[in-house]
Amino acid sequence: MQPVARPPACRAPSRDLIILAKLAQHLSFLSVRLTRGLLALLGLERASALMGWCWRVGAPLTERHPRAMAQLEAALPMLAVSARRQIIARMWEGLGRTFAEGLLLDRLMAQSGRITVEDEALFADLCASRADGAGIVFVSLHSGNWEALGIPLAKAGMNVAGLYQPVQNPMLEADLLAQRADLYRAGMISKGSHGMKRIVRLLRNGDAVAMLADQREARRGLMVPFFGLDAPSTPLPASLALRTGARLVLARCKRVGPVRFAIELEELQVEASGEHDDDVERLTCAIHARFEEWIRQRPAEWMWAHRRWAREAREPST
Repeated sequence: MQPVARPPACRAPSRDLIILAKLAQHLSFLSVRLTRGLLALLGLERASALMGWCWRVGAPLTERHPRAMAQLEAALPMLAVSARRQIIARMWEGLGRTFAEGLLLDRLMAQSGRITVEDEALFADLCASRADGAGIVFVSLHSGNWEALGIPLAKAGMNVAGLYQPVQNPMLEADLLAQRADLYRAGMISKGSHGMKRIVRLLRNGDAVAMLADQREARRGLMVPFFGLDAPSTPLPASLALRTGARLVLARCKRVGPVRFAIELEELQVEASGEHDDDVERLTCAIHARFEEWIRQRPAEWMWAHRRWAREAREPST
């Protein structure tokens, strides 16, 4: 009886896939560096305008455009179709500008007069807060150029840690962290349970933590009303403030001119009733109620393309 021939072990494809993945990472990193270099030659304002135009023209051709239109329609059904189209077109332009400004973040930080804080008294009080031993949880949303929010805090010498979503490409990740080292003096902390002890320690030491809280949180989120629709939302800001006694401050960035921004701050009172879960839900609802008010005021500055609600709200109507 002839022995049955066994096929040779196939390890080459996996090795090839690893090589291709690394090559893709290198190409992605080089493309970002090349783009940054070209934008730097243009200068901050022209680079922002150019990238805004590119996104306004190109982004409607992507699969995210119908989702953005559908979610805007679900949230603000009273708007005419023409108004929604205009809002989403301006949204894409703003995101393109934010992309360019993010690549040139060092120039944005270096140039004075581009960012103002509207409530100077509250800002001064927050800057002095560490002397009283009170930490601060800054909570913001993807509106205007949200990265500009940290610049006044850094220039005031505030010790702030930034909570962020890790990037899969390790070279881009290292580049992102290096570019923001001066912005977040307490470092950047990737999302996940392993960073919670560090965040709590910072807040109890009187330092600050900044995070974005307007995106979908499917795994550990609370269902809270947002434009009349239940949206899974992160309880983290409320939970941290209640757990550590930190101040809870909402912040948004408004575009007020070519690469010029106004920062609006608003403090929420953190009052513990003894029922932790109820307090977390109440504060999370209050955060998103204020987010909703801000977005209604300037709908073209918010990122409508993110999967924020259930599938019914984000799929185009037929």
